[in-house]
Amino acid sequence: MSEPIVLVADDDPDMLQLMVRRLSKQGFEIDQASEGRTALQKLEERAYDLVVTDIYMPGVTGLELLRQAKEVDQHTQVVVVTAGATLENAVDALNNGAFAYLLKPFDHFSVFDNVVSRAMQFRRALLDNERMAEIQRRRGDMLEDEVTERVQQLQRRRREMLNLLASLPDGVLVVEEGGRITMTNPLADDWLAMDRDQEGQPIQTYLDTLHEEWSADALEVEVAGERLALVSTPLVGSDKPQKVVVIRAPAVSEEQAIGPEQAMAMLEEGLQWLKAHPLQHAMKETLAQADILFEQMRRKIKSRPSTDELRKIEWSELDLEERKKSPASGSGSVSPGKAGLYPPNDATGPQDLET
Repeated sequence: MSEPIVLVADDDPDMLQLMVRRLSKQGFEIDQASEGRTALQKLEERAYDLVVTDIYMPGVTGLELLRQAKEVDQHTQVVVVTAGATLENAVDALNNGAFAYLLKPFDHFSVFDNVVSRAMQFRRALLDNERMAEIQRRRGDMLEDEVTERVQQLQRRRREMLNLLASLPDGVLVVEEGGRITMTNPLADDWLAMDRDQEGQPIQTYLDTLHEEWSADALEVEVAGERLALVSTPLVGSDKPQKVVVIRAPAVSEEQAIGPEQAMAMLEEGLQWLKAHPLQHAMKETLAQADILFEQMRRKIKSRPSTDELRKIEWSELDLEERKKSPASGSGSVSPGKAGLYPPNDATGPQDLET
């Protein structure tokens, strides 16, 4: 750490050298000026830890030096010494930030030494407090940034959790004692809305008793004509009793995936697609027979038979006599007892599409 730098200004040569010697014994680096203008120039060229100045000097007074020193560095300490003390000067010096006001000649050199020592201690304390304040400010900024980042992480995790819940194929609820619902996903909201319109509200009734000792971990209820499985489990890590309830609808079987009308629409779309492409002659005849079969199937399905009845429909039951009336059928015929769609003179089945 560098030694403190002190500026001493006094137009009395003897007093100037006396103060310089006393300051040298304390280990300070010293600049000196015998009149105000020189002292002011030195203040403009260099920063000082301490300024010791007489008040009455030619050109520039000690009070002007005091104001200039404080303007350059507010932590610079200034000790004002004078032989012609007045109350007005003392008050003016202290109001402008002087550390002390001393009368010449000093009662004892220790008075001057003690004032200088305390001025330097006060400056160090100010600088230490300023550094600590800066450290605390930086720590506060770092803590604020850390808290902000943590909040953003929690918000991201919350959005991810909500997206995850929304994508689940089952309804999910978190329920406290008394049936109070604290969290739901969209599918659970839909089931609860339907449950409110249901006589007896079976889902809500189950939730109201969920935390009772006799409550079942799994239950089947019927809502809006659907059989639902309600499965509950305690929520791990919660600070109060909470349970997670899963509302699970029965899986849709493959047979229930589409109805007869949808199946016929898909079949018709396939036939139209084939007709839109160039085909070999044998394939055209087969397609014409498929058109006839499709029309007969549509007439049967209009009666809306059950799925089991539809499975009993055999190709051989369909009347192919209308094929003879079709211009595309040619002179060939198909035995009604055969299940295939290929003409008698075609032993290989449908040909590949021409590309």
